[in-house]
Amino acid sequence: MSQGAEDMDDEDRTPTRVWRRHRLRQIMLFVTVPGVLLGTASITAAYSSGWMTPAPPKAACQPTVVPAPARGSFTVNVMNATGVSGTAAKVAAGLGKRKFSVGGISNAPDSWYVTPSAVVHHGPKGLDQALLVASQIPGAKLFEDTRTTRTVDVVVGLGFKGLVPLPARLKPIPSEVAVNVYNTTYKTGLAKTVADQVAARGFKVKDVSNDPLRTLQLGTAVIRYGEDGDLAAALLKQHVPGAQLLKDDRRGTGLDLVIGNAYTALVPLAEVPPLPARPKLPTPTVARPCADS
Repeated sequence: MSQGAEDMDDEDRTPTRVWRRHRLRQIMLFVTVPGVLLGTASITAAYSSGWMTPAPPKAACQPTVVPAPARGSFTVNVMNATGVSGTAAKVAAGLGKRKFSVGGISNAPDSWYVTPSAVVHHGPKGLDQALLVASQIPGAKLFEDTRTTRTVDVVVGLGFKGLVPLPARLKPIPSEVAVNVYNTTYKTGLAKTVADQVAARGFKVKDVSNDPLRTLQLGTAVIRYGEDGDLAAALLKQHVPGAQLLKDDRRGTGLDLVIGNAYTALVPLAEVPPLPARPKLPTPTVARPCADS
């Protein structure tokens, strides 16, 4: 080692310089360690207070479920935008079987090009009605316009494949069956007598008169019914001995009980088969979409 290096080394080792270096280390330690501790404590406190925790995701909006309106309480108009003749009538018939009240049946304007299965037009007051109708047509969309009524229009589009399957039909009870009672015999007042007896068993009697079709029945009775009245006719037949069923082209479930010359009396009530137990059906609902959707 050279003389200059030795002098420098000796100079660095003087008590004054050693003390200064020691003092500098103390200062650095005093400043750095509390700073680190303070920073760590600050970060910990921030996390504990939630300041540095990511905000939780916004809760997904849930549709509002409300009771559905009665199916027959509003009018449904059906328009055909498929270009296939008879589609509107087919959809209208299907909605009628599902207890909807169908109004007009027509073609949509030629300028309307509808690609979904259907578009259900409704006004602000008819949202629930439109949701209920749309639930019967898979893939149907809603469109709100400025109408002030609860009437809805179903515009059947190119994507239409069919309506949802009909639920299994419940066998009716007498209070759900409307009956006209007609007399074809020479016994005056017989229609009124039978009508009173039928009403006493719970049936809803409508018209009571001579047969408007002017038929002459030699048997006990004839029960006339339409396509939708087969279950009601079967129920009434259990009360009328030897009655014959005759299907016609009427709409709905109403019946004609036409009394013939061989009629004597109704089946004794004790011999009528008991009504089957009816399951309790859930209340129909619709789900209103989220306000921000």
